[in-house]
Amino acid sequence: MLKLLLLLPVLAQALDSSFATSSLLEGLTQLMLSPSSNQTTRCGQELLALHAAWQRHEAWALKAFDASGSGYANILMGDAHFLGSRVTCQAVNQLVLRYYTSKQQHLLDSLAPFGFDYRVAYVNATTRFKLRFLHRPLTLMHIGLCVPQSCERYELEQLLRQTLAVQPLEHQYMELQPQLVYTKQPQFVGRFLESRAFRLLITLFSLVLLLTLLSNVLPKGSSRVLDCFHVPSNWQRLSDSSKEIAVINGLRVVGAISLLILHVTWYSLSVNHTAGTLKAITSLWLHHSYVPGMVEMFFTISGFLTVSNFLSNRPQLQRLAEQPLSSNLIAYLKSLLQRYLRLMPMQIVLMLLVTVAISYYREVSLLHVHVPLDDYCAQDWWQNVLLIQNLFSTHYMCANWTWSLACEMQFHVLAMLLLHLYVHRPKLVRRLVVGILVANLVYTIALVLTMTIQMRFELLSREMNDHFYFNSFVRLQTYAVGAVYAHAHVNGMRDGKTPLDLVFSGRLVKSLAAAAVLWVIWQMQLEANDQNKQLIAAGIIMMRLIISLITLHLILANFSTERCSFVIRWGKQLLQANCFQFLGKLTFTFYLIHPLLIMCFNYGFSYLLPSDFSLWSIISIAYTVIGFAVSTVLTLFLEIPFNRLTHLLMSSLATQQATASKNKDK
Repeated sequence: MLKLLLLLPVLAQALDSSFATSSLLEGLTQLMLSPSSNQTTRCGQELLALHAAWQRHEAWALKAFDASGSGYANILMGDAHFLGSRVTCQAVNQLVLRYYTSKQQHLLDSLAPFGFDYRVAYVNATTRFKLRFLHRPLTLMHIGLCVPQSCERYELEQLLRQTLAVQPLEHQYMELQPQLVYTKQPQFVGRFLESRAFRLLITLFSLVLLLTLLSNVLPKGSSRVLDCFHVPSNWQRLSDSSKEIAVINGLRVVGAISLLILHVTWYSLSVNHTAGTLKAITSLWLHHSYVPGMVEMFFTISGFLTVSNFLSNRPQLQRLAEQPLSSNLIAYLKSLLQRYLRLMPMQIVLMLLVTVAISYYREVSLLHVHVPLDDYCAQDWWQNVLLIQNLFSTHYMCANWTWSLACEMQFHVLAMLLLHLYVHRPKLVRRLVVGILVANLVYTIALVLTMTIQMRFELLSREMNDHFYFNSFVRLQTYAVGAVYAHAHVNGMRDGKTPLDLVFSGRLVKSLAAAAVLWVIWQMQLEANDQNKQLIAAGIIMMRLIISLITLHLILANFSTERCSFVIRWGKQLLQANCFQFLGKLTFTFYLIHPLLIMCFNYGFSYLLPSDFSLWSIISIAYTVIGFAVSTVLTLFLEIPFNRLTHLLMSSLATQQATASKNKDK
C-alpha cells in the first residue's frame, strides 16, 4: 500500500500528460505559441484566443475542447473514431438545450466572441502494433475538431500537419506515425444535386410517376403501355401466386434473408474496422460457413426453372425441331434479350441510387467512405450494363453485390445455347453437360489448391474474392445441377429416382457418403487443419452441393411427396406459407437494394454500434422489415411495370416475325 501511495503522484502526472497531449485541438492551439507559426492570419489569432480562454477555463472554450475528439483508446485493435460532439460545438455559439441548462446560466451566457465550426480530421496512423484487416484498406483515425470558422480547409490542414509532426509522448511508445489525409466539414452542401446521376434518377422517377398517374386516371385499355403502370392490376399480379411454384418462392425468401444476415456484418466493415466486428464475421464464417454459400440456392433455382420452362413448352420444342438448327438463331437471341431486359432495368435504378446515396453521405457523414461506389459507378457503369462486371477487378466494382446477376446472365447464354442444340442433338448435349460438371469439379479443386489460402477469414476472403467467389465458371456447378434435375423432372424420373439416387445407389453408398460429409465438416472445424488445401477444397464443393441438393429436393417435393423424408415434407409445408408467397416476389429487388440500405444505415450514424449478438439480431430484423418494405414499393412501381413492358415488346416482336413469315409463305 505504501508503494502504491508513493507511485500515485507519478501516475497522476503521467495520466495528466497523456490526456493533455492526446487532444489534437490542444496541440493545434499550442502550435500557435511557437515563434515559427503563422499568427498573423485571422485563423491563427482566433486559435491563440481559444488557447488563452482555455487556460482561463472560460466556459465557451471548455465547450470547444469538450466537443473535439481526444484520446487513443483501443486504437491498436481498430477503434479509431474520436468524433467528439457536433451538438456541443454548436453550443459554443448558440443557446442549445436551454431547458437542461437553466440552472447553469454560465453555460448559456458564455458564448464565443467568434464563430466555430465542427470539422473532422482523417488521420492515417500506421504502427506495427495496430491490427490490420488484410482485405480492407487501412483504418483512418476520425478526430472531431471544433475550430474557428475563419480556418479555411487548406490552412487548417497545413496547421494540422505541423501539429502531427510534433510527436507526443504516447506516439513514441506506440510507434504511431500520424499523417493527415484530409479534413471535412460534414454538412449538406448539395454538390451531388448537380450530378448527372441525380438528374437521371429524378427524370426516371418523374417519368414513372407520370405514367402511373396517367394509367390510373385514364380508362384501362386506352393504351397498352400505360396499362403496364396500372397500380391495381400490378398489385394483383404481385399478390397472385397461383401460377408459380410455391416452394421456390419460400426458398427465395430464405436465401435472401440468409444473405442479408451475412451482409449486415460484411458491409458494416465499410465503416467499422474494430476487432469486435472482425470477431463477429470470423465466427459467422467458421461456425456458419453455409451462409455465404446460400447464393448457390439462387443459381440452382435459376438453372432448374430455365431448363424446365424450356422443355415443358412442347409446342415450342416441336416448332424448333421442325426448323434447321441455323434458323433457330432468332429464337435464341430473343430468349437472351428477354432475360437481359428482365435483369437490366432494376440494375440501372440501383446504380443511380448507389451513386446518389454515396455522394450524399460523402458530404454529410462523419465517417470516411472507404469504398467510393459513386466514382466506381460513374467510371465503370458500362460493365454493369453489359453484365460482365464479375470479369473485372472486384476491388473497383460498382455495386459489387450485383456480381451474381452477371453470372446469371452468362449462365443463361450458355444454357439457352445448349437447349437449342438439345432439340436436335440430345445425346450430344447430355455428354456436354456431364463434361461441364467434371471440368468444373477439376477446375475448382485445382484453383483452390493453387491459391494461398487458409481458414482465417481475412486471408480466405481476400483470395476467394479475387479468384474464386465471383468466378462464373466456378459458380456454374450448382446451376448445372439444377438443370440436370429439371431435365429429369420434365422427362420423368425412372422409378421415381432422382439423379442423386442414380449416382449414389443403395443405402450403404448413401450412408458412406453421409459419413464422409460429416467427417469433412468435423475436420474443417479443427484449427490444426486451417491450412489444409485439400480439405478446404472438399469442404467448399460439398457445402455448395449440399445446399443445391436440399434446394432441389424441396422443389421436387412441391410436385410429389411420396418418396420424401419427414424433414423434406416439413420444410415443404413451411416454405409454402402464404407470407413466403408474397415476399418471394420481392426477393429480386430486395437482393439488389438491401446492401445499399445497410451502408446508408452505417454511414448515417455518428458513433459506431457494438457488434454483440443481441444488437446484431435486432438490426438484422430491422433491415429485413425495411428492406422488404422498400422492395414492395420498387417492385410495384418499377420492376413489375418494366417486366410488363418487356413482355409487351417481346410479343410485338413475335407478332412482327409471324406476319413476316406469313408474307414470305405467300
